[in-house]
Amino acid sequence: MEYLAYGKTGLEISRLCFGAGHLNNTCENYEAGGKLMLKALDEGITFWDTAEGYGSQPHLGEAVRQISRDEVVIQTKTGAKDYEGAKASITRSLQEMQTDYLDVLLLHGISSPEDLVSREGALDAFREAKATGKIRVIGCSTHIYTGPVMDAVIDHPELEVILTTANKEGKMLEGGPFDRHLEYIERAYSLGKGTSIMKVIVAGNVPEADMPEWIEWGFNLETAHAINLGITDYRHITLDVGLARASARRRLIQYKAA
Repeated sequence: MEYLAYGKTGLEISRLCFGAGHLNNTCENYEAGGKLMLKALDEGITFWDTAEGYGSQPHLGEAVRQISRDEVVIQTKTGAKDYEGAKASITRSLQEMQTDYLDVLLLHGISSPEDLVSREGALDAFREAKATGKIRVIGCSTHIYTGPVMDAVIDHPELEVILTTANKEGKMLEGGPFDRHLEYIERAYSLGKGTSIMKVIVAGNVPEADMPEWIEWGFNLETAHAINLGITDYRHITLDVGLARASARRRLIQYKAA
């Protein structure tokens, strides 16, 4: 497994990120989700991504209570826009994941520069939580959106992490051309932002036989620190970890040859 710095955040992550967005729909209970997370950790996946709205934070909490907290980096999100809503969301996230702090908290699904401005109240709650040690890093997700929103989030000095859509055909992306979006990701990367990509297999809408090719494209994107893949069962762990390890070997060979 490849491990690397998450931009200039000070965090070290596994390049393969466990996207836990669907555990609430695929695991019969929190214990089952926790076991899946622990298996992923055993295979070297130390970067876990979720969101309050997914309903999967308690699954992560079931795993977290059984390990040392510093074994994993947890990234979660809130769609709250105002101070009170975000403050309550932070409290719920901490409780559900049985932890004293969140490694990364993202403003969820920023769609435009105006949307970012509307989240200022939530950012106030983020700042407060960071000052008291409840959050280590602040960032945002732009979900499927590109264009002016990418300029806005890249230029925002307090947003240290950006989670955005990218896949080999630019599917699901709204707001601008794919080649321009890749330039945005490159600019964020060059500025030291932590960059993660999602929708790598188009939310599962890729033929199963083609999935390795699409996933490999994600690992080949040099400007992505993390490849966020939705994992719902042990079969996914086997596939994704195998591809991640193969990518790590290729990158090591290329580094040595350079």
